[in-house]
Amino acid sequence: MLFELTLITSQFMAQDPAKLLAGQALLQTPKTLAAVPAKTSMVYRAEAGAWQFNLHSYLAHHDGKFWALWSSGEKDEDSSSQLIRYSSSLDGHTWSPPQAVAPDPDGPQGPQRWIARGIYVDGGKLHALLAALEGPRDTPEGRESWHALRLHRFEWTGAAWLDRGVMIDNCMNSYPPRSFGGPLIMTCRDSYARMHTAYEENGRWILTRLPGEPPHNNMSEPSEYSDADGVVHMILRDGNRSRFLYHALSRDQGRTWTAPVRTNNPDATSKNVSGRLSNGWYYLINNPSPTGRDPLAISFSRDGWTFERPAALRLHAPTQRHPGRAKSTFSFQYPHTLEHNGSLWVIYSTNKEDIEISEYKLADFQLPAVRTPAHLLSRDGLLGDLARIPDAPARHSTLWRGAENVSGFNLHSYIAHHEGRFWAIWSSAAVGEEDPDQKVLYATSPDGHRWSKPAVLADDPDGPQGPARWIARGIYVSGGKLTALAAYIESADYRNRGQGPVWKNLSLRRFEWTGRRWQARGVYAEDCMNNFPPERLNGMLSLVCRDSHMRVTMALADAPGQWNHTPIASAPPYDKMDEPTYYSTSEGEVHMIVRDNFRSGVLLRTISRDHGRNWSVPVRTNYPDATSKNFPGRLSNGLYYLINNPNPKARDPLLISFSRDGWTFDNAMVIRRNLPARRYAGRAKASGSAQYPHAIEHGGSLWIVYSTNKEDIEIAEIPLSRLGVSPQ
Repeated sequence: MLFELTLITSQFMAQDPAKLLAGQALLQTPKTLAAVPAKTSMVYRAEAGAWQFNLHSYLAHHDGKFWALWSSGEKDEDSSSQLIRYSSSLDGHTWSPPQAVAPDPDGPQGPQRWIARGIYVDGGKLHALLAALEGPRDTPEGRESWHALRLHRFEWTGAAWLDRGVMIDNCMNSYPPRSFGGPLIMTCRDSYARMHTAYEENGRWILTRLPGEPPHNNMSEPSEYSDADGVVHMILRDGNRSRFLYHALSRDQGRTWTAPVRTNNPDATSKNVSGRLSNGWYYLINNPSPTGRDPLAISFSRDGWTFERPAALRLHAPTQRHPGRAKSTFSFQYPHTLEHNGSLWVIYSTNKEDIEISEYKLADFQLPAVRTPAHLLSRDGLLGDLARIPDAPARHSTLWRGAENVSGFNLHSYIAHHEGRFWAIWSSAAVGEEDPDQKVLYATSPDGHRWSKPAVLADDPDGPQGPARWIARGIYVSGGKLTALAAYIESADYRNRGQGPVWKNLSLRRFEWTGRRWQARGVYAEDCMNNFPPERLNGMLSLVCRDSHMRVTMALADAPGQWNHTPIASAPPYDKMDEPTYYSTSEGEVHMIVRDNFRSGVLLRTISRDHGRNWSVPVRTNYPDATSKNFPGRLSNGLYYLINNPNPKARDPLLISFSRDGWTFDNAMVIRRNLPARRYAGRAKASGSAQYPHAIEHGGSLWIVYSTNKEDIEIAEIPLSRLGVSPQ
């Protein structure tokens, strides 16, 4: 099979990295920006005669406390007396007296010093990064800015900071390491202040020089964030003093980067910080006045590409009290941020002598709602109390009741309507899931409630002792003909995932109803375990496949059998994606909803804006899930629906929710709850469960077929007129 992974999509090409600001006039007069309401407090106020220089502040929240870290020197920036201090606070406004993380390595007269490089939580532990170095030095290669540079990691033990040694040699980072769906990454400047990007692989850091030719070769102090499509954006200070921010992009999760380009966003040549809020808006904080570091301003972006809605965080800085080297008066600089408990907390230095913190309520930014892939449910906690969710107005019928040791296992049910009858197919075995005797059965009904006795669509290929078996994969009407899909496999060893094939000799086969019997029509797609029948995306046939190793791909074809596969991002923690489904909105986005076999207890979502050819990095959503198969779709009245098991602990209940735009779902109803106990034992059969739904709309109703306890096939009819959910 042909695997294609295109990195540049039409959407990416339509975006201009140079247009960082939506309009130049937005920041033309930064000192007239409206100020955002804030509660501002002093973390540390410089004292006359001692520790008068304070900069490089960072913020974290750990173990119920806020933690601040910064560089502190007796008088001047980067002096030989400089060390790192920290403080903590229960409320973010009242701070403990500062203490040193580590003493000056060789005393105030020696050449060695520390520079604060970040504080963060990883693996449940609090970490601090400190750069150790000596002062500038001339070498045959040129003048070093930081001689003997190395980045140390310290760990908080509960009573003191413990030096864990050198994390990266010859690295002056800007912020703590982060992952954007791939490896941990950081940006580093080496001892000559040359910019590099670093990513961790197999326990070691790989550094790559950031591309850029003069006059775009003197970049400094960047910040990074990832957008909804998986593009990582780097916002840089220009050491050549163009007085504008620069912008670089990575489309491989931070491993490699484009050459930086100058943007239209003005800058005072200072450090910026950027990120994404929980409400979906991206933010960028910098000093947008080319003449000085006042004001400290914030702007916002819906898509991570262009920023708007600028506002002042701090304006009209006070006069400096304690002059020193590289200390400008009337300045706010070097911000770092933390979102916590409904507020954005910003820590920064005033005049490079005081460390201050400001708390901004997210509501005070007055940002309208924005679509974000992580918000699949309209609000967090909407499905927190499932007992309070009303029952759907459904009529239930049993399609097939399994018989012990004959047809005790029944799953993977699908439904279609053709030539005046309902048709259903499903997988069936005598005892357990995917046993070697598994076959595909079918039944029909004139009204969806009274069903014929099942007959065999695809029988066990080699008898109950042979390795070959079938898995039902869908029934649908194509070209006026009724078509069924079944996967042929010769093993089902899920313990082998990540080490070898789970399904040996996997192929997807097509069957066609002749009017009297099912006729095998050969291979439909090699090495493909689809989930639901094919659909058309912009005229192309589409299937989501898992290959024999359970790796997820989107398959597109002009005609059956001519499939091109695009792998869906699968770096940890998204390397156990399973049973994906998808639907297309009226605006052209394709949404893929994915079961997370890492058992996060929520659904994943990834989005394509080019009809399924390329996909954003998956994100965990706020929609709870039992780690089971889901099914979404769209009704003729325009409403989207999503059926799943929203109890992370069990496949009870089976629930449906609705969406008007395909982005956020609400108006939830329970299809089945309080399921009966399992009658027969069998492999992978959980008691009290309803699972693996498929649905079609017909005759003014939504028909949902599913399996109860993996032993009975049942159906629910929900009249659309009784939903009580308006499309508008």
